[in-house]
Amino acid sequence: MFSHPRAPCLVDNVVEEVCGREKYRLLESNLSDDHLRLLVSLRPEHTVSATVKMLKGNLQHRFRKELEIEGLWAKGYFARSSGTVDLERARNYVDRQVKHHGFSGDWTKPLKYSNPSFTSPAFQHGHNISILKYHLVFVTQERLALFDEAIALKLFDCISAVGSKRQFAVDRIGLLPDHMHVLIEGVPTVSPQEYALAIVNNTQHWMERKFSGVLKETGAWNVWQPSYYVGTVGEYTTAQIDRFLRG
Repeated sequence: MFSHPRAPCLVDNVVEEVCGREKYRLLESNLSDDHLRLLVSLRPEHTVSATVKMLKGNLQHRFRKELEIEGLWAKGYFARSSGTVDLERARNYVDRQVKHHGFSGDWTKPLKYSNPSFTSPAFQHGHNISILKYHLVFVTQERLALFDEAIALKLFDCISAVGSKRQFAVDRIGLLPDHMHVLIEGVPTVSPQEYALAIVNNTQHWMERKFSGVLKETGAWNVWQPSYYVGTVGEYTTAQIDRFLRG
């Protein structure tokens, strides 16, 4: 389909228009005769599935209108997340958090969780292959020391249960008294923002039910700060994928 002499210029124009309008950040692209690769940075509220639909739909419309080409796309797509560091570095970073913040001793062992049943891809999809991994960080209200080893294991079970309902799989969790790191794999129809809110809201209700005495003692009735960090990670870094597409 893309062997048409006008196709490369048309693809570039449409992709740039869509990314500008929808606030996607286009980092790199690579076009061959039968497929298109894009390296795109999305906002937390964006979903991969809606982004793919937007790009494919706009390209199909313009190819039909300007080149009279129908049936531009196959039904599926492939999507993989990447980040400034690769997945193994992200995992090691989460695992080292307890030691990094100066905590030691046997009591700290329950503060680290590595899911023994986690495999990737964690989800099977009918018409696409998606491997989407996120690193989330949540900070307690006013950075109060809220969590300890007595809460940790039960909290990890709570987050895993939320994942089963909200379509994310837990890979790693690192818990500190005043913040928490979570590595998850998600699905293309759910945004990182939705995952963050699901974890924040459900763990707050859980703490209110199970550990109201701790909340009363610390004054951390909101449990979490209203802001959070979320970033993508993957087997390859964004810089590596960028070099691959340029090459």
